[in-house]
Amino acid sequence: MNISRYPLFHAAAYLSLGLLPLNDTTAEEPKGTLSKPNVVLIITDDLGYGDVSFLNPESKVQTPHMDALAKAGVWATDAHAPSTVCSPSRYSILTGRYAWRGKLRAGRLNPWEESAIESDRVTLPKILKTNGYSTACVGKWHLGFDWPWMAGEKPPTSVIGKGTSTATCDLFDWSKPIKGGPLGAGFDYYFGDDIPNMPPYAFIENDRLTCDPVDISGRDLMKQQVMKGGYIHGVGPGQKGWRLDEVMPAITAKAVEIIQQQSKKNGPFFLMFGTTSPHSPIVPLEKFQGVSDAGPYGDYIVQTDDAVGQIVAALKAAGIYENTLLLVSSDNGPAPFMRAQIQSHKHNPAGPLRGLKRDLLEGGHRVPFIASWPVGGIDGGRRIDATLSLTDLFATIAGIAGVPLEQGVAEDSLDILPTLRADAPVRNELVYHAANGKLGLRQGQWAYLRPRGITAEPGWYQALWQGDSIEAPGLLFDLSNDLGQRVNLHDKSPERVQQMEAHLADIVNGNSTR
Repeated sequence: MNISRYPLFHAAAYLSLGLLPLNDTTAEEPKGTLSKPNVVLIITDDLGYGDVSFLNPESKVQTPHMDALAKAGVWATDAHAPSTVCSPSRYSILTGRYAWRGKLRAGRLNPWEESAIESDRVTLPKILKTNGYSTACVGKWHLGFDWPWMAGEKPPTSVIGKGTSTATCDLFDWSKPIKGGPLGAGFDYYFGDDIPNMPPYAFIENDRLTCDPVDISGRDLMKQQVMKGGYIHGVGPGQKGWRLDEVMPAITAKAVEIIQQQSKKNGPFFLMFGTTSPHSPIVPLEKFQGVSDAGPYGDYIVQTDDAVGQIVAALKAAGIYENTLLLVSSDNGPAPFMRAQIQSHKHNPAGPLRGLKRDLLEGGHRVPFIASWPVGGIDGGRRIDATLSLTDLFATIAGIAGVPLEQGVAEDSLDILPTLRADAPVRNELVYHAANGKLGLRQGQWAYLRPRGITAEPGWYQALWQGDSIEAPGLLFDLSNDLGQRVNLHDKSPERVQQMEAHLADIVNGNSTR
């Protein structure tokens, strides 16, 4: 990467890689073995089922890098994010546990909230570290930090705001470390912007900002957006001259550099790369503007796809692609304001699915999913139709690495390696989790949704689906012949509704799903 192209970035953010505090294992352990492959997990942000061309032939966006990876590896048609919003999904991926079992019962973290992962919780990077892996997290985090407040404790919301930040630099002691976060969750190294539409508007490297922050207005940053929509959450500390469009190039370059670095070391590594795209603010680089048929949003997806391509190229150039378990997915469905894409560009970010981010409907949580591990039998361009959840990545990766899971650890995660290798069903049911905390249950072909777990649909959008109203007291769909969830069978199948509601209540009351 030509650093001079990005003068706003602190040089240490790029040059420190030779000093990363990643585990250095002994020479007896090669760079990934069949039992302990390298693991690279890419979680895109708000990428919809209909946004990628390998899943949606009618997409107005072409995603050649993800298409090629799907053609070389395996791709799923029935993969689900653990929640319909960001923070709880990421919590579940890293803990193998439904987020509603903890404090993330509804919504996502607001600016300046503390770490959502309990300090004593067993996480995926923690167990991998104890089994010889170096671990790094790059990009979006959105699971909270324990911020260095000047007063020693978090000020009241009357001072710092809640949904919108009013926190200024004088409230923090930036000479102290930023605790919690990825390092507290078990990663050896972190570099990222945490959440681009929330302060701090700056990079964090490990437990420090990479700049001397100044107060920045989110309203001013919104002027940089190429496409209107979404929101930047208020005033907060940040890097002077902060450029939103330079975030994705920086974190992509960092992820590539970590791959390059780790390929020269002994022992396997785990890299979690959270892209900040195509989540708002929609800020594609100039070279990507106009390359899709879906406006700036589509262009940002192309840039996201390009980042995936850079990761694949880096793995191949380093000679470790064949023995790397590479996973690509999304934390939830596309944002509700993306309905504008349907009207303006005839591009449906959710494809054939009804619903969007925040909704219990399929469009809110059924997501793209690609896996590749050539020497481990995850290859051949195979389509997988069995149901899987991103919660399952914990048990699957642990199983591949030969790490047994103790009772009470990752209690909602299943080892889906048979699914990835041969489309053999492992998971028959999963719990849906809406942004407002409402739950639903999937069992086989049936999707039961508790009422009021879906945001109101504009009249034109509801008419587009020509389906039953989602305002009914309860919803039941047969996905085998109604993937678009147009026909509500709730009143026609009272016994099934009763059974599914009772089973859902059992799970909520503490029964492990593993």
